[in-house]
Amino acid sequence: MTDLSGEPSPFDTARDTAAVEWLTLGVLAGCYAVWGIGLALLPLWLGVPVIAVTAALHSSLTHEAIHGHPTRWPVVNAILLLPPLTLFVPYLRFQDLHLAHHHDEILTDPYDDPETNFLDPAVWARLSRPMRAVLRVNNTLAGRILIGPLVGTAGFIAGDIRAIRNGDRRAALGWLLHLPGLALVLWLVVLSPMPLWAYLLGAYLALGLLRIRTFL
Repeated sequence: MTDLSGEPSPFDTARDTAAVEWLTLGVLAGCYAVWGIGLALLPLWLGVPVIAVTAALHSSLTHEAIHGHPTRWPVVNAILLLPPLTLFVPYLRFQDLHLAHHHDEILTDPYDDPETNFLDPAVWARLSRPMRAVLRVNNTLAGRILIGPLVGTAGFIAGDIRAIRNGDRRAALGWLLHLPGLALVLWLVVLSPMPLWAYLLGAYLALGLLRIRTFL
């Protein structure tokens, strides 16, 4: 198994020999179908929660695609999950950071694991009191759901901006490849009866739902 760049995946273990996992493909197709129903056919009070749940499911399916599902071809998996229903996370960046997180020698290491929520005491000491308060709230389950998407997304984007400014071409490529899928989702939202603000709320709620898993 290889990742999108063609490099060997750390998950090159025994797996089903089927080239296509039809059940997973069916779940993905159902996810897109219900997402479309929530976008175009339901009243806002129901459509926004449907967007939140399906966008969260889509993000979980993106995680599966990164790990080699529903096909054995990484580029096909990336194309199938191209539309970023939660808007803010480029597929290639998620892939690179998540696979780095799975390197056994840095897993949960507060200095090197890209998915850790730990801070070096020296870094913590330099933070302002308001920022410490925000991070303390974010370290609760309710906080992770309610403000976690804002805290996490802001930190992620700020980190990528720094990386791109420092010449990280891989990070720049990730955002460049993100633009077509983002444009597609926003175009569909604009064409639909759902206002953009309502879709943004649904996407935010989806990220909040996903924070439950990472909190646990």
